[in-house]
Amino acid sequence: MKFKGMWGGAALTAVCLAVAGCSGPPNAPVVRGSLTAVGTGIQGSSLSAWRNGWVKDNPGTSLNFSPDGSSVGLDALYSGQAHFAPIDAPLTADEIAQSRQACGPDGAFSVPVAVVALGVAFNLPSVKNLKLTPSVLGSIYAGDITSWDDPAITDINPGTEFPDKKIVPVRATESSVLTQTATEYLAAGSWDGQPGMEWTDGTVGETVSSYADIGDKLDNTAGSIAFLEKSAIGSRFDTALLDFGKGFVRMNDDTLNLSIGFGTVGSGPGGSVTFETAGMGGEGYGLSLVTYQAYCDRYANESLSRLVRSWGEFVVGAGGQGNSTYFAGVASPGKEALELAKDRIEEIDAAA
Repeated sequence: MKFKGMWGGAALTAVCLAVAGCSGPPNAPVVRGSLTAVGTGIQGSSLSAWRNGWVKDNPGTSLNFSPDGSSVGLDALYSGQAHFAPIDAPLTADEIAQSRQACGPDGAFSVPVAVVALGVAFNLPSVKNLKLTPSVLGSIYAGDITSWDDPAITDINPGTEFPDKKIVPVRATESSVLTQTATEYLAAGSWDGQPGMEWTDGTVGETVSSYADIGDKLDNTAGSIAFLEKSAIGSRFDTALLDFGKGFVRMNDDTLNLSIGFGTVGSGPGGSVTFETAGMGGEGYGLSLVTYQAYCDRYANESLSRLVRSWGEFVVGAGGQGNSTYFAGVASPGKEALELAKDRIEEIDAAA
């Protein structure tokens, strides 16, 4: 099969593996070369953590990442301009079909690499242990609940004194899977908006251009509230205890890992691995999203396929997952999902 784009010609010369002695079996190949990734910015911090660990383990390697979005990353993979794509969701059968020219007859596949928790942060210093339901949050974002002392809030927070202060929802206008996750949670209550990558018309509050700007807006706006990644929240903001159908749950490592532990591992087209946390109606903290990486099933030669396998195996291995948890504040998919992901990555081959 003829491979196009960066898989052929001079570009492949730059992506090489020198065979030399190293620790391990005699004459084991040393992994050297440069990889290019294009995809979702949600994985930006994780990719930095993985890159640092991988390069440390494999001197002579490098990774260039462009956070241009999940769909752009897939287009780059299809055209041979990226070696792999960090993406927001597992590959579909149609997406795999589009990848076959660049990735061989079996196309691409995807594996889960991280779980990103989403919290509801708020700027109301006088209130602790705030409890909110999907219905109440939906009414806030719809503009039906506008003050913190509204009975709908005080009724589910008995004993807490709320100020007569305006609620200011803050949201990002950028298209993001974070918005998709937030609006799906609201839709589980009384919110009549349409879940999606962007907030629907009629959503109230103040806007910023990106999720990276939400933290500063919260800091500077008394009475504000926003959906925000766990890593961005840190110890900077209080977060609400949320209801997933089994009582109110605080977002922390233990409750997130409980939801992951009750998650579901599945298989997708092309030998892809899928993973879902327990979510609504399940155990633990269920407001999270799973991010993926898409790889070609076959690369132009063994040098390149070995380089990609080295990267992928590190990402889903103990070292990579430890790095992203510690440095990027994300959680690991379930053990079974990671083991299946590693097995699938090991099958990456080279064109005959």
